[in-house]
Amino acid sequence: MQKIYDPEYYRVVFFSSAPIGTPFLTALHQDPRFEVVGVVTQEDKPVGRGLKLTPNVIKQTALELGFQEQQIQTPRKINLETSIEGKNFYDRLQAKSPDFLVVIAYGKIMPVSLLELPTFAPINVHGSLLPQYRGASPLQSVFLDQQTQTGITIMHMDAGMDTGAIVDRLAFKLPFDRTVKSLIKKIQETWPQFLNDTLRSYAKGSLHATPQDESQSTTCQKITKHDGEIAPARDSLASIYAKYRAYALRPKIWFTHQEKTVVIESLILDADLYAAGKDQPLWDSSYRLHPAIKTLSLKPEGKKSMDRTSFKNGYLKEKKSD
Repeated sequence: MQKIYDPEYYRVVFFSSAPIGTPFLTALHQDPRFEVVGVVTQEDKPVGRGLKLTPNVIKQTALELGFQEQQIQTPRKINLETSIEGKNFYDRLQAKSPDFLVVIAYGKIMPVSLLELPTFAPINVHGSLLPQYRGASPLQSVFLDQQTQTGITIMHMDAGMDTGAIVDRLAFKLPFDRTVKSLIKKIQETWPQFLNDTLRSYAKGSLHATPQDESQSTTCQKITKHDGEIAPARDSLASIYAKYRAYALRPKIWFTHQEKTVVIESLILDADLYAAGKDQPLWDSSYRLHPAIKTLSLKPEGKKSMDRTSFKNGYLKEKKSD
């Protein structure tokens, strides 16, 4: 039975390709104020030794929620002006008559033609307090810069990179022991409901988009494996811990010892002792640990994870430069 349009009821096409998007898709699907009329994600990718084409976590989640294959689109090209595939994709989305496009970590640049489709707005969920940390790595960059606060921005998308007008923001503190891993968990637990409430308020006119202050804008770049490299006996504990918190998921922090890569998997610090000596290295030239370290777990290349004592006995018997 075809639904009759009701101002309490909004049609959404959801764009995402990353795990962080799954709770947002689920929350929209379960909220009676919305109907997710389409899911757009990146195409299936070859995985494993057999290179079997495998759907990403968004497509898998959509199927688990009961979406049919024809409701899930995985276009390689989405610009109607540059390809036939893009034109066909545009036509299919237009036929859905969406009130909102909701985009979170989709991985493709949205052409203006798509941004003009929805009745109310194309909405982006960005993991920083814009205009700070525009770009690819806002969740990690707040830790690298040793910020004590971050948040979420709901933005009315435009053609720029995270430059659209701000609809609403939600700020919260970053405790000393929080990492990007625990930050993402908080996002998944608390932000989807905030998004849904913001969408409804924006459609009803009780929220209004405000242009970003360009004078306050900062940007962040895509993360590479090399960014996680540290020098335990030279780098300050402050810089090492900042990287540990930022790269706790990937690429993690690592150093080279005896031509082998060693990953630091766990680093737990005493906050007071850290503050008193954060300019000192993780360990000194004699491999004596910084007094702030409560727990240190390391994984040498090709070996199992081990504690500091096991690593020292097995790898640090001779003094070698890190």
